[in-house]
Amino acid sequence: MQKEDLTKILLALAALAVLSFLSVDKNNSDGNFVDAGKKDEIISKEPSLEWKELTPTPVGAPWAPRDSHETFIFQNKIWLIGGLNGNGLVDKNHFIAYWTAPHFNDIWNSEDGANWTKIESKNIWTPRRSMSILFFKDKLWMFGGWSKAGGYVNDIWNSDDGVNWTRVETKAAFPAREGQSAEILDGKLWMMGGVNYDKRKVFDDVWYTEDGIDWVLATPTGVGALWAGRWDHSLAVYKDKFYLIAGMDLTGKLYSDVWSSSDGINWTLEIDSPPWQSRQGASAINFEGKLWLLGRLDDYEYGGTNDAWYSEDGKSWKKAGADLPWDGREDFTTVIFRDKIYIMGGMGRDWTWRNDVWEGTLKIQ
Repeated sequence: MQKEDLTKILLALAALAVLSFLSVDKNNSDGNFVDAGKKDEIISKEPSLEWKELTPTPVGAPWAPRDSHETFIFQNKIWLIGGLNGNGLVDKNHFIAYWTAPHFNDIWNSEDGANWTKIESKNIWTPRRSMSILFFKDKLWMFGGWSKAGGYVNDIWNSDDGVNWTRVETKAAFPAREGQSAEILDGKLWMMGGVNYDKRKVFDDVWYTEDGIDWVLATPTGVGALWAGRWDHSLAVYKDKFYLIAGMDLTGKLYSDVWSSSDGINWTLEIDSPPWQSRQGASAINFEGKLWLLGRLDDYEYGGTNDAWYSEDGKSWKKAGADLPWDGREDFTTVIFRDKIYIMGGMGRDWTWRNDVWEGTLKIQ
């Protein structure tokens, strides 16, 4: 065999090896070996949510339609308390005198989201909306909101059992407000933002407490956080950080920005113009290793797409499948219970207050 022929054979074998490598790499971009004969079976594994309505249509749950209520997980049950019902009070210009609407302080709980039990209590705060309730240091704590009996309030109540409540502070250090958000991080209970229309004030402050009673202003007095004052925004703790999302200002302007902070004091703007539309009264949750944003009601459009988005860093967002089967709404509540999402109530895009319950399960498509 001639030397030239041997060289040609070696070059041909080398070219074949390169082509084989490229073929494997093309069919397996994540570095794992994939049988080339099965390449048509490879699909993009993107998460989506599969929803099921748990309450009968149009009856709903036994509790009255409402929004601006509070739900939480306690004693291995879903609990629902408070809120308001504006059904029948909206005029032709879509205006409602909220101070005339029925407000609630009723207590309900459920082991499955479908069957609800009303819990009677003689020791509870006055009916109100937009309060925050969280389980912190072996007690439930309630603060903030608007009450028909006292307007904007900043009293603090706690409870060992969710039924009997004790007022432990009549006037907290933070200004009275509603539409605030609250979460727990680093052994502290945090509250941020909110509105007081009587004082024509939206808040950009951040407060925390280590005992539920004594509150400390974390952001500089008179300066506030880097994000603009807002209320009806969404807040979640994800990967040991706060993520504060969207909301509304005093004039009704809607936001779509996403901010993060590991300490509640120093904030980073993750994205100012995400792929989803501005919104208020939506829900942000930490679910199955991702940050989710659920629901939308744009008052200026009297409706809007009811969508779900997820992110792994608060900056890059992807839409999770088709639009949600439950109608667009604001000021609904969301809890994670037994590895599923439950959404309850809210005001719908047709200006109707809801008392439905939906269960969401993660699916990989």
